[in-house]
Amino acid sequence: MEKSILNKLLLSRRLFELARENLKSSNDLSLAIGVNLLQDSVEVFLIAVAEKVNAGIKNNTGFDKYFELINEKIKPKELPFQSRLISLNKLRVNSKHYGLAPAQSEIDGLFITVREFFEEVTSSILDKSFSTLSLIDLLRDNEEKELLKQAQESYENEDFKTTLINCRKAIFVRFESWYDISPFVNEEQQLNYLMLAANKSPNYARNKDYIENHVFDPTDFVVLDHNDIEMELMKSGLDSTSFWNVWRLTPSVYRKGRDGEWIVKQEFNKLENEGIRERAEYVLDATINLFIVSDQKSKATKSPDHRDYYIELRTDKIPLYLKADKDSTVLGHTPEGLMKVYVQSSVLGLKGDNIYWKVNHLEDDIYLNGFISNEALKK
Repeated sequence: MEKSILNKLLLSRRLFELARENLKSSNDLSLAIGVNLLQDSVEVFLIAVAEKVNAGIKNNTGFDKYFELINEKIKPKELPFQSRLISLNKLRVNSKHYGLAPAQSEIDGLFITVREFFEEVTSSILDKSFSTLSLIDLLRDNEEKELLKQAQESYENEDFKTTLINCRKAIFVRFESWYDISPFVNEEQQLNYLMLAANKSPNYARNKDYIENHVFDPTDFVVLDHNDIEMELMKSGLDSTSFWNVWRLTPSVYRKGRDGEWIVKQEFNKLENEGIRERAEYVLDATINLFIVSDQKSKATKSPDHRDYYIELRTDKIPLYLKADKDSTVLGHTPEGLMKVYVQSSVLGLKGDNIYWKVNHLEDDIYLNGFISNEALKK
């Protein structure tokens, strides 16, 4: 679904919710406000549907005409409750232009009719559920999307602390996890698993001494390279201000690897109840929009389809070279028991003596990057 259509549907739902509060009242003024909001909600909804089915609604198209134009496009289907909704429009005209408040008898059951109209049309034409529509639907399916769904559910349940935490978890998965320096605790492990290829943390932090002197709790394992992030935000067309606002307004989180347990730093000033609803609303909206822009940019970028290519080794503990040359630096060796390594290319060595395979292996927290000689392959 196009973002412009979804935005209209979300506006319609918001107007619908505001109308409900006013229509509960017996006060004439509140009923008039409720009718106006309810009709506005229906009109915005119909404009969204018209855009979806390419019905020719123009700025001067009358409300009654909406149904005719849309029905023409959705044959043999037809929009339900047309006469009731046209009656709603007349109530709105009387209220807005003539100052006539609707009678209670005129609006009885009207709200339920509109709700059923929204649900039926959204399901039959848009293949969605009106009550669960969200900008999150625009995101590609991945862990970040699920975390933002949980954040939205938390917000709707007024659990604003969890909203903030889940938004930060999504930020961690998409951005911060690449700056995790925990693999460099063990310098021998650093050589064997070659974290350099998959890690974006600053060089100064990739050593045991830095970790000993600067990491005081698990969230300190994330050491951001702010210049690198700014460049990434700029290349992706993301709003830098929004990103750093979300980062500042949410508590730090950490997860070791893909399957580790989440650790949440209970930062009291960020989880303070005063003003938390407003902060959670801003953070949720800003995070969703950041990810929408990021996904759209990624979708627009053209590259070959991804496939996994691998080589089978004749034995384990094979040397991994810095260059396509057996006389270059040995970065480390393949781990014990690893007999299949993912690669991305092969090339003649620098001295023309052999074929070398460029390794780019990421699996089960094993990271390998370098060159393996053709002699190491299983015959």
